[in-house]
Amino acid sequence: MPVHSKKVTDSVARSLPAPEKGYAIHWCPDTPGFGLRVTASGARSWISERRVEGKTVRRTLGSAEGRSAISASAARALQVDISSELQRGTDRLEARKAARAAEKVEALTLDQAVRDYARTKRRTKDGLPLKQRTKDDYLGMVEPAGTTKSGAPTLAGALYSLAAKPLHRITGDMIRKLYRDLEPRGERRRAYALQVLRAVLRHHGVAVEDDPFSTSTAGASRVRLPGPKGNPTRIPPELLGAWWRAACDMRSVGADQLRFMLLTGARPGEAAAIKVRDFDLAGRRVRLHDTKNRSDFDLVLSEQAATIANWYALSGKPNDLLFGVADAGKSLQKINAAAGVTGVSPHKLRHTFASIAADLVPAFTLRRMLNHAGGGDTAGEHYVHVSEAQLRAGWQRVADFVEEQATANSVGL
Repeated sequence: MPVHSKKVTDSVARSLPAPEKGYAIHWCPDTPGFGLRVTASGARSWISERRVEGKTVRRTLGSAEGRSAISASAARALQVDISSELQRGTDRLEARKAARAAEKVEALTLDQAVRDYARTKRRTKDGLPLKQRTKDDYLGMVEPAGTTKSGAPTLAGALYSLAAKPLHRITGDMIRKLYRDLEPRGERRRAYALQVLRAVLRHHGVAVEDDPFSTSTAGASRVRLPGPKGNPTRIPPELLGAWWRAACDMRSVGADQLRFMLLTGARPGEAAAIKVRDFDLAGRRVRLHDTKNRSDFDLVLSEQAATIANWYALSGKPNDLLFGVADAGKSLQKINAAAGVTGVSPHKLRHTFASIAADLVPAFTLRRMLNHAGGGDTAGEHYVHVSEAQLRAGWQRVADFVEEQATANSVGL
């Protein structure tokens, strides 16, 4: 950058030409570290530059023209002040940035924090973003009460009572009150909501005074959230045949989707998302996309499951959902009632499938059939190969067993 031939004054600053592109700095020969920056657009600003702890620090002192302009003498005086502050280790620009950042954080509400968390959170094990369904769950927690398309009222999200509260103003007492207020929604939903709240607070580095989630908090004031654990409830073995017969007798899309889930071990969301184009009749497979472990996965179908899938594929277009039932819960309630089964949700059909398969196929084969990630099982992940023929045989054994139970249990009825 050029050093100007004479002292940079107000009149000189106005006369210096603008560069064709970028910017040019004209340093004053009379005042070291003081100069004028002129951009290609003609904007002119006084600047200061000095070395601090081996680094060059440049600061803008003010505009040299326009309504907010300051004079060259005022800029020189400001340069002295800023230079002295930098020498003492004080940086007013960084202080202003920190203050603005603090104000921004201070104003961040729980609603905004949850939305930011859903948008930016990455899974620890693979760095992938959250699935859309998970994001929707989180965002729904800060939504107000409303109505469904049919006009039925809906509850406010579990965290809505704190949604407008600045994140740094949330106290331990507020969290404990929320914990008590959510009790009518059931332990599972309450725990889920509090786990999300805890994760959002930690994600934004917020330390809650008298934190009810901290192990250092007195036991009486602590909120204890359950750790992840399975709840492998299945259709009781003695009622499996009755359940299958009830599902077959219903002859509805929902019932067929549930039967398909029992025969394949597909999760409810996976089965509901299958499209006609995902079904390969010749290969007797169904491709599941972006599963829980964030990979695509092929279900190798038994004859019975392929028959169910083919029935719906014949009448659908490639982009149509194979079953088209987002929630088969009502069908399941009717089937359970007819079979005398209680406490079995759609996801429990996967538990039932796994329990049946555990008695019929090797452990490594079952892991592949359930599309489970390695989980630290080096041998199973890297050394044991399970062929498609083994997988197909495994799924067929499960389907045959289910039908055998339905036939055996019907004898004498």
